[in-house]
Amino acid sequence: MKACEVIVKERKKQLEECRSDLKTKLQKALVTEKKTPKALEESLFREFIRHTYQEGLGDEEASKLVLKLFDEAGITSKGGSKAQEKSSSSKGKKTGSDPNLTNDDKAKIWAHREETHEIRKVVKELVGRVRSLRYFTVVRDLQKQNEKPPELPCPSCGRDKIPISELAVLSSCGHTGCETCVMAAAEKEECVYASSGKCTAAARVLNVVKGETLGVDDEVRDGRGKHYGLKLEKVVELIKCAVSSLILLIPRADYETGKRSRPMKES
Repeated sequence: MKACEVIVKERKKQLEECRSDLKTKLQKALVTEKKTPKALEESLFREFIRHTYQEGLGDEEASKLVLKLFDEAGITSKGGSKAQEKSSSSKGKKTGSDPNLTNDDKAKIWAHREETHEIRKVVKELVGRVRSLRYFTVVRDLQKQNEKPPELPCPSCGRDKIPISELAVLSSCGHTGCETCVMAAAEKEECVYASSGKCTAAARVLNVVKGETLGVDDEVRDGRGKHYGLKLEKVVELIKCAVSSLILLIPRADYETGKRSRPMKES
C-alpha cells in the first residue's frame, strides 16, 4: 500500500474517533444542561450551540459534520433559533450572579462551563482532522492522475479542469485552485475559498504546494515504488551525477608537523 493511502486511511480513522468522542461529550453535556440550575446569563453550552448554528466553524465541511452530530446527539436547531436567541439575549443583558443560587448550584454551573470548554477543544480538533484528511486525499488523488486526470476547479477565477501544471493546494486546509489565485490568497494570509466564506483557515505562502511537485505514480514503477516529488528526484539525480564525476580525496594528517593537508578533487 502506498504511503498516501496509508496516511489517508489513518486520518479517516482519527477523524471517526474524534467524531465519536464529540458525540458522546455532546450527549453528556445535554443531560447536564437540563440538570444545571438556571443562572441569569445564558449558559456557555447554549451559547456555543447557538453560535455554531449561526456562524459555523470556519470550514464548511467541518460545520456540516458538527451540525449533523448535534442532531444525532439530540440537540435540535432550537438551540440557535430566533425565538431562543431573543429569550436568551434578554437574560444575557443581565450581569452578575443570581443571589438565589446556592454554592452547590454555582459549583454545578462552573462544572458545566468546564464541560463546554472541553467540547470546544474537541470541535477544534475535529476541524483540524477534516482539513488534514482533505489535504492528504488531494495529494493521493493527484498522484493517481494517470488513472484519472484531476478535474479540479478554481473557486476564485472560476476556471474548470485546471491542469496539474497550474494547480496548487494549501497544506493548511487542503483546498485547491489555480496557482495564481492560491498564491494571491496566501499572500493575504487566507484560503482561496475565503471570499466565498467556505473556509477561514489562515494560510501562508509556505503552505502553497504546487501540484506538479507532488509526484505521480506510473506504470513503470507500479508495485515497485513511486515518485516522491519532482524536486526530490532532481536532487537525487544531481547527487548521482556529482558522485560519478568527482572523486573526493580525504586528507591525512602530517604526523611530523601535526597539520592536515587540503582536500583534493579530481574530475
